[in-house]
Amino acid sequence: MRPLMVLALLLCVAATTVYADEGAAAGDAVFQNCMACHGDQGQGDEDNEAPRLAGQHSWYLVTQLENFRAGRRGAHEEDYNGQLMKAMAAALSDEDIEAVVAYIATLPTE
Repeated sequence: MRPLMVLALLLCVAATTVYADEGAAAGDAVFQNCMACHGDQGQGDEDNEAPRLAGQHSWYLVTQLENFRAGRRGAHEEDYNGQLMKAMAAALSDEDIEAVVAYIATLPTE
């Protein structure tokens, strides 16, 4: 590999790491709204029927939050928890979703 290509690759990796760290820090504030149902470590709560978030794939969490925000999930009148998530996700920007998912990725999985 050419030295210039290696340098460019290293810079991209470094920038991605910094962005992920900043996103995780910003996501901590967003995650405060999730803790009541999903637990302070994203461990989930069976009594609230709130699934574990820690250890989930980031792409999955982003997709589900986008689905709730767009109304593709939580639309059925008998889906009480889904309706709650739909309302929570409606207030999230794309940046909030990225940040909270980055934060969740830092949580212990066990």
